[in-house]
Amino acid sequence: MVAGRIHRLLKLIALLQSGRVYNSAQLATECEVSRRTVFRDLSTLQESGIYVLYDEERQGYSLPWRTIVPFKDLTFEEVLALLVLCQNLDKTIVGLPIHQFARSASTKVLSSLPDQLREDVIDAAQLISIWFPSTNPHIRNVIHHKNLFKAAIEKRNVRIQHACPKEQKTISTMLSPFHILYSNQQWYVVGRSSIDRGIKVFPLQTIVKSELLDETFKKPSRFNLNRYLGKSWNPIKHSRKLQSVKIHFERNAGEKVSLVCWDQSQEIKKLKGGTIELRAQVDSLDCISDWVLSFGDQAEVISPRPFRKLVKEKILRMSQIYSA
Repeated sequence: MVAGRIHRLLKLIALLQSGRVYNSAQLATECEVSRRTVFRDLSTLQESGIYVLYDEERQGYSLPWRTIVPFKDLTFEEVLALLVLCQNLDKTIVGLPIHQFARSASTKVLSSLPDQLREDVIDAAQLISIWFPSTNPHIRNVIHHKNLFKAAIEKRNVRIQHACPKEQKTISTMLSPFHILYSNQQWYVVGRSSIDRGIKVFPLQTIVKSELLDETFKKPSRFNLNRYLGKSWNPIKHSRKLQSVKIHFERNAGEKVSLVCWDQSQEIKKLKGGTIELRAQVDSLDCISDWVLSFGDQAEVISPRPFRKLVKEKILRMSQIYSA
């Protein structure tokens, strides 16, 4: 379990900071694990910025000084929230290239706390779990994630090649990345493209090549991500023209829909028999139509007519697929 490993890492830190030099066999005995696990834990500490020293003469490991500054002002609730969020990122593949840093940061914070508070937080964390939606990010995109993150932070231009499935070709552009966004279980980069000097959104999973450039850029002070995306249900497909939609949900689906804020503009009204009516202002009927279809026969589009027609056409195409 995650909490068990955290407990072991903290115990390992305490042993190494005790002033005594331990060899791998002694650490394995103290932590009740194999030497292989000890070496893996030592590597984890090194990657987290906790630099364990090896004394060749005494053939052992130590931390001769306290490497972590105490976080004296953190409350029990603050540390618990930090631990649960950071450690649960590692329970599933969620496509977040920064999760390992969140995990190591939370371990550092924990190791700096008073003993009783640390024990209380670790015990409480075992009672709380967060299941993030799983994704299966392409291994090839790891380097592109790093390049785009670095480019955005350092305000450097980057040249990318991205695949366009609909056009069945690859397009090259120089991009000034203004913002990195995680939405709908994938990462996007938002920035000015050299193609038409306009602001574009690219899914990082479509990028097949990326190259950091020495040229820097200045992000426009007027740029605001929320204003740019507007009321889009999809970062890629959005329009400045908003349309009013009205959807009815049967009792079972209605209970679920009522509990979630799907859109900032939404209005939910309870009707007779447990049915609910959802109204919202959206910029893409195509995107929201897929969401409506996910509720099956528990949802019905009432208006506008083009939206109702679009859903009906998709249902007919689905029916043809399964009619064979």
